[in-house]
Amino acid sequence: MLRSRCLSNLFLLGLLAVSTAGARDKKPAPKDPQDQIEVIGHIALTDGPIRRFVPTQHYSSHYLYAEHEQGNLTLIDVTKARKPAVLADVASPGSAGSGSLFAVTGTAALVADTTAAPATSAAPQTIRIMDFSDPQHPKVGREFAGVTAISRDDSRGLIYIANAEGVWILQQRLAEDPEVEKAYARRVIYDH
Repeated sequence: MLRSRCLSNLFLLGLLAVSTAGARDKKPAPKDPQDQIEVIGHIALTDGPIRRFVPTQHYSSHYLYAEHEQGNLTLIDVTKARKPAVLADVASPGSAGSGSLFAVTGTAALVADTTAAPATSAAPQTIRIMDFSDPQHPKVGREFAGVTAISRDDSRGLIYIANAEGVWILQQRLAEDPEVEKAYARRVIYDH
């Protein structure tokens, strides 16, 4: 009798230990994947406001020409968008300091010497990264004040923004649909 009571108590203790261990191992359910626009790179520039970007590619390298208001050019290597690097800062080749990028192809640029008065730049603006994952309560994720130029590289999902703090590199990412991922995993496991 004593032996069966001890075995019964040991069995209950073991069952309790297994059930509490299982409860500790449970992880909270993951949130639904979210679409994102996030800052992935930044580089400070000191040659004055940027009025325009021109992205280009040479073989497997990606470049960004930044044209400053006074006509100076900065060539930035954005191949590794998380670690951009300035390759060249060039004073305006024009005599009046009003050169303007006409066309770029990889590492070659066509710069026009504009003899007319330089075009007035648009007033600096504020750009915000907004989160609409809860449409009833949208949030501002990040704000960039005094933006003087903005451009996109759709092939890489990148956005370039210039303000007094330099050049910001943002990346767009669509969330992966969990149902599509599940169907793909099932197809890979069972159909091959």
